[in-house]
Amino acid sequence: MFMKKSDASIARRFWSFAAIVLSLAASNSFAASFEDDVASSLGRLREVRVVSDPKLIAQYNSQMDAAWKLFSSDKGRSLPLLRAALQSELRASKPSDLLLLDAGYFVYVNDTAEGKASAMDALAHIDFRTPVVAANKRELFDFMYAVSKSHDPAILPLIEKAFLTSDDSIFVPQHALKLDGTLVCVFLYGAYGPESESVLKAKLADKVVAKRALELLVWLGTPASLPEVSRAVADSPSYDILTRVTSYMMQVAGPAGRSFMLALDSKKFDEPSKQYLAKVRAAIQETTFEKLKAGLARMPGDQQLPDDVLLARLDIMFKNYGVDDRTSPMALLNSSIPSQVLIDKLVAIRGRTLFRLSDEALSDVEVTNAALVALRYKPR
Repeated sequence: MFMKKSDASIARRFWSFAAIVLSLAASNSFAASFEDDVASSLGRLREVRVVSDPKLIAQYNSQMDAAWKLFSSDKGRSLPLLRAALQSELRASKPSDLLLLDAGYFVYVNDTAEGKASAMDALAHIDFRTPVVAANKRELFDFMYAVSKSHDPAILPLIEKAFLTSDDSIFVPQHALKLDGTLVCVFLYGAYGPESESVLKAKLADKVVAKRALELLVWLGTPASLPEVSRAVADSPSYDILTRVTSYMMQVAGPAGRSFMLALDSKKFDEPSKQYLAKVRAAIQETTFEKLKAGLARMPGDQQLPDDVLLARLDIMFKNYGVDDRTSPMALLNSSIPSQVLIDKLVAIRGRTLFRLSDEALSDVEVTNAALVALRYKPR
């Protein structure tokens, strides 16, 4: 039997409506399923415990990897769910430190400013002393490293709390790089930028962290910290402090540091310190611009450049996170550009270089620091 035109039209509208209903039902079911999967993944994070069983460790790692894959599969839907989960967890009487860490890190690196604020709130409430956080210290480092790059000052007290006194090492497998406690802090404070120096030099008055702060200033400092470093060795004239102060004075502070070392009264130190001072005194006396320049003469790259070309290359180096395979540090020392202009640019580049989590970045910082100290000795 043939259908009348009006009946066919009604039928088409009916089946069209039915298809819409079925589609919406399927969509709602899919959405519910996704929300349930996210909730289940977060629930499994709460259940993670520190264990010694390799199979259980592998299971936990697999679950955490699967959670990130799920979150990444549809960030438009996962991020609001994760923000809500973080806020709910922070209201709990005993929040899960691992959930705050893992979900917070994902939100921070993937979300908008609103989400980043929630993630920072989560990070600030993590108990860094718990075994589950200690077992996931690489992720804690990665989270803080990402925040440091954004130059959020809220990260500075958190770095201090989690890492400044820690001797735990962190392994970076993609570069076969093992970071000791000092190098962990070099990347965290260094990526934050030159302003971290004021925080570090203030810590020299605290004997608990003075040695670590001195080590960091050798990597990240400028002559601006010389008064605080001088007081540190005066307050604690020990061998451990003296050797670190010497490194700062000779590798960072320039001619003023050399003068300080030559004026030190060895009678105020213990016998190991006296022997150390006697051993290094000749090298300190012989430190000159010419000697420092000679030490950089074998570095590859262009050693003579027009000033405008050199400045352009430094700008490119900053944008490229310190990467440059064309320019020798000698080009800086041979330039007619005022030394302070070059120093300011190199200090900024040094911080950007530490955005690269690699041993090559550390080597580049060492070369940058050698160029900095030579520029400070360069005759005006």
